[in-house]
Amino acid sequence: MRPSCFTAEVRQFHLRERLFYLDLLRATRYGLIIEVGCSGYRLIGIKNDDNDYLGIEINPPRMRRLKSRRGAVIRCEARRFFKRTRLIDEIMRRYDGKVLCILPFNFIGTMDAPIEFLTLVCKAPFDLALSLFSTSDTATVARHEYYDLCGISVQGVVRTDDYVRLDCSNGFQAFAFDPVFLVNRISSYGFRLNEIEYHDVCNFLHFKKGAS
Repeated sequence: MRPSCFTAEVRQFHLRERLFYLDLLRATRYGLIIEVGCSGYRLIGIKNDDNDYLGIEINPPRMRRLKSRRGAVIRCEARRFFKRTRLIDEIMRRYDGKVLCILPFNFIGTMDAPIEFLTLVCKAPFDLALSLFSTSDTATVARHEYYDLCGISVQGVVRTDDYVRLDCSNGFQAFAFDPVFLVNRISSYGFRLNEIEYHDVCNFLHFKKGAS
């Protein structure tokens, strides 16, 4: 993320994201919040005083332990984290299964091979929440503007029933996924959709794992 390049639409995304998770954590009790691709611990402020926080970031800020805020950061690429099954089992044991994993600010849409990555995430036993850019025309224009400001040239836009993809000059492909497509995909791994929130620029999904 590059805060200096945030447009009004991106700031709106962040505001709605924060409000969504604040409401979610008031309604659902978790012992640990995991933020994947946490950047500058952006979502640590949403947790309650009795929640712990774990950030997963390939290049975290210098401070790795946040004792005063019951938080810590692991320096680890996201795919490698979800392959660390012994660590994940220990996390689940320590928190009695009350763990929420958040993929923030369209993180899933900026991964290489995002559906393969999502499959890896869905094999973990955590509850799951995703923040997504919408596939609307308004969101597509907003994404284009944001990447332009970041110095990433968008050369083409591909639209399907499942996603809108921006193809960039540096080979980067950025996706915005249709929520129905993701709900169907994630539900097939034993998740139940608990809450969904739609906006013109962004969408938010919350799933519980192993619920009937």
